[in-house]
Amino acid sequence: MGHSTAWAALIYQHASAARGRLIADALSDLVDKGRKPRRKQDQEPEGHAGDTQD
Repeated sequence: MGHSTAWAALIYQHASAARGRLIADALSDLVDKGRKPRRKQDQEPEGHAGDTQD
């Protein structure tokens, strides 16, 4: 990674992972807010073939 010590590399990896998680959570929140609630008739059919019960 180009760091002077393994310890420095671990600190960088931890900070990068934490920042990546914050970004992913923020994007997920934006997607959730942007989705329209599904109407009952738009929901996935039940059963494996759509018109049969499991």
